[in-house]
Amino acid sequence: MGANAPPVRSFFAVLRTSFRAKLFTVICLSIIALSACFAAFFLYNQYRSLHDKLLTEGRLMTRLLAHNARLPLFAGNTDQLQEVVQGVTGHGTVLETAILDREGHPLAHFVRQNPRNDKSTPTAFSPPGPGVEGRIRNGQDSLEFVEPILTQHSAGNEEDLFFEGGRESSTVIGSVHLVMDERPLHRKVNQLAATALLVTAAALVAVIGALYPVIRGITRPLTHLERGVREIAAGNKEVRVPVESQDELGSLAASFNSMAESLLQRKLAQEESERKIRELNVNLEEMVRRRTAELMAANRELESFNYSASHDLRAPLLRLRGLCQALEEDCGDRLDGELRDYLDRIAEVGVQMERVMSAMSSLFRVQRRELELQPVNLSELVEKVVAAHRATEPQRQVAVSVEPGAAATGDPELLWVALDNLIGNAWKFTSRRADARIEFGSMHQEGELVCFIRDNGAGFNMGYAHKIFEPFHRLHGQDEFPGTGVGLAIVQRIISRHQGRVWLESAEGAGTTCYFTLPERAPA
Repeated sequence: MGANAPPVRSFFAVLRTSFRAKLFTVICLSIIALSACFAAFFLYNQYRSLHDKLLTEGRLMTRLLAHNARLPLFAGNTDQLQEVVQGVTGHGTVLETAILDREGHPLAHFVRQNPRNDKSTPTAFSPPGPGVEGRIRNGQDSLEFVEPILTQHSAGNEEDLFFEGGRESSTVIGSVHLVMDERPLHRKVNQLAATALLVTAAALVAVIGALYPVIRGITRPLTHLERGVREIAAGNKEVRVPVESQDELGSLAASFNSMAESLLQRKLAQEESERKIRELNVNLEEMVRRRTAELMAANRELESFNYSASHDLRAPLLRLRGLCQALEEDCGDRLDGELRDYLDRIAEVGVQMERVMSAMSSLFRVQRRELELQPVNLSELVEKVVAAHRATEPQRQVAVSVEPGAAATGDPELLWVALDNLIGNAWKFTSRRADARIEFGSMHQEGELVCFIRDNGAGFNMGYAHKIFEPFHRLHGQDEFPGTGVGLAIVQRIISRHQGRVWLESAEGAGTTCYFTLPERAPA
């Protein structure tokens, strides 16, 4: 065998991998099984027919011998009985014949010489005795027929050979024994079996020879389709399979070719799209670099503006507050009520502007600060924030409930700022209630930690909930609840930097609940 010759696969390996081999094997086995069943049925029927024929012949011959031997047996003529016995020697299947008297003594006996020239063993016949009836005994390759010889009060006729009548009024005076050879029957059946086997084998070879091209014609389109699918899976979108018929397999091959053409067109369109995308990416990268430079410049300008607002504008405000204080100290006794009111308003505006600049500075620091993630006990932070508010307003009586053990992962300083703004809002908006209550708690929903701060303060209209996190946007007047409108914007930015969410639920006069989510472990 050459070095490049393909490896020889076993029959079972081919059967596992080839649909054609499976189909051919199943059809062949089905034909063989049907042929075997038909041959067995035919041989069985032939055997039964020949066996029944042999039984019928044996019965008739035994009854004929019994009929012919009745008178010689009465007369005690053994020579005539021997002639009766030798009268069936012409029948080739008779091996042995004997006529016995009532005591079982043989009066006439005939044994055929074995065709294979070996000595035959005489059969040991039993005496008829009283009540002996016709019977058949099976031996090895032989059948023994026994028929009693009866006395009849009326003359017999030929019908007695076929019908068993008058035995109740008859007496047994002897018996006829006939042994017939079954080997010719067996040889006949064996010849029929060999003939049936040869005919079946020839028919099977002819059917298989005619069937294989049909099976090959059926499975060849499937082979082409399987090869085409492998080619497409390997990346060859230009493969096509031949359409060899107009039936379902031909339609399947045509559909495969249409699919391959569609895939080829899609591949070409995809390559064209990828080329355009690469060109766009080159332009996009340049645009991103340009926009990034512009954004960095804008951020630097914003930082500069924030620095100016936090430092450069703070000094004039301090001087304005100083001038207002000096004016009150130097000229306070000469100011009437209206001028003093103006002076107080100027001072209050200066304080408010300072708060706004501080809020802007806080909002900027929250956005620029690097996160330092670590485990944080939120309950302890809330208690510290509440303690700070109680120290600021010791006269307030606020019922505060803090769930112990609420913990998350985050930046402690930023979470302090967020909780301080949320507790501060609850503290502020419950200032007009005698039964002020603030509650902090947490729960687990859909695999995340959800914290909440609930109060029974003034609340707000949920129709304005989409504006509540906008910087400097307020839902209450300055004279009603003072503030800068930056606290919730700071809270949203802090929670967003922790990959969390924040939202509010409220109703006017019924209080507000602020929900926010935090990771229990450090985010990836």
